Amino acid sequence: MVASPEPSSGMYQSGSGNVIRLYDEYNWSNQSWCATGWESGRMAQPDCQESFGMSLLRYAHTIYKYNDFVDLFFGACRYVSANALSEKGIVDAHHRLTRSGDRVVIIGGGDGVTAVTAAKLVGRSGSVQVYEGGDRAAGRLTTLCVREAISGICTIHHAVVGPHIDVYGGDFATAAHVAPDEIPDCDVMELDCEGSEVEILRSMTIRPRAIIVEIHPFLFAEDPAWVTDRLVELGYRIVYSSGHDGTEIDDDDLHKLLTRSQQCGVIYLKNGARSPAVVAGVSE
Repeated sequence: MVASPEPSSGMYQSGSGNVIRLYDEYNWSNQSWCATGWESGRMAQPDCQESFGMSLLRYAHTIYKYNDFVDLFFGACRYVSANALSEKGIVDAHHRLTRSGDRVVIIGGGDGVTAVTAAKLVGRSGSVQVYEGGDRAAGRLTTLCVREAISGICTIHHAVVGPHIDVYGGDFATAAHVAPDEIPDCDVMELDCEGSEVEILRSMTIRPRAIIVEIHPFLFAEDPAWVTDRLVELGYRIVYSSGHDGTEIDDDDLHKLLTRSQQCGVIYLKNGARSPAVVAGVSE
């Protein structure tokens, strides 16, 4: 049986300040994508009355409004020419920091790319635990682990860790809840949890050797630099920073990407780096 394509999604910020995610599903009967609804803020919402076309216009307008035009034009071109690989920023961080035999905890499993990467790096002597709040996404991750023959390494938990700020990938009503201070001890922790990274870093009690974070300033009220400042406060040295696509960036570009993405979730820089930014720190 051929696996179904992964859902695609878009995001824009409404006039009321709510971050809205538009998600699509693939219709096998006519082999086409169709808009099925919205997920916004803390839980899935009914379909909006606004038309699909109008929503895309609002989404495009928001991206244009909060991007420098030159950065947007050249950055988007370079991003596309680099193949726009999914989660390459986090994947590259794992390649640098995750070792054979490591215990890895991933909070926010997404499409599973980073889980597969981590599982192959740690090997049979290591382990990967993935916490995913969306029921559909958790199911896809379980299927992916079987297909990639990593079920013996990778365990999928249908659970929300910390606050459920922007859970997507299905319903989280039946998901277990894990408090930040209940995260199991590990060597490497990955956070791609749509704004919940703040509360997790604030309240966790473990101290992994390495922490990889995808930062979403438009989903939390704190200063955009809060995550990097907190990592330093916890005794971590920032050793890697990039755009979502894996394009590495210096401190100035990281500051620019974080600051601009406080107002809009899709920001491009001229070098092709795109928000959300990814940083990784190692314990001193």
